[in-house]
Amino acid sequence: MTRLPTIIVLGILLSFQTQAADPITREHIQQVIDITDAAARNRDAAGIGEYLSTGFERIIEFPHDKWMAKVRIGKDKYLELIAEGWPTIEEYDYRRDATVIHVMPDGITGQSYSTITETLSLDGTRRVSIFREHALYTMENGSPVITQISGHTLLGDTMPVWGE
Repeated sequence: MTRLPTIIVLGILLSFQTQAADPITREHIQQVIDITDAAARNRDAAGIGEYLSTGFERIIEFPHDKWMAKVRIGKDKYLELIAEGWPTIEEYDYRRDATVIHVMPDGITGQSYSTITETLSLDGTRRVSIFREHALYTMENGSPVITQISGHTLLGDTMPVWGE
């Protein structure tokens, strides 16, 4: 009989926690996508950084030998890498297609799936990378942010291995 009051109290406490978190909407997620895409096209790492959570993680998977390799990069390292890389590229184009946005049942997180096409030229060689991106979102300090981005870069297929 003492379990029922405990369960009721626990349920009430959990509902307050859920209600206290800022809800996220499809419009929030679309806004983050639009702003960060524009920043990417403008090679603006700082602009992208404004919409990455403090605990942001970029997961990159690519074929290596017979296996898939996975690299996890935190926010600061990710922004450093793209800020250092963009000046070395002669041409850069970024396009997002086939985006699907979902708000999760908790109402405070969301996700998107998109096909990203990046075209770049380095040392006169033009490369095209096409990959399927999965991004996770939440609200942080009242603003929508990206908490994680993952996807597959297809080296040797859509993106030839550098140096070959």
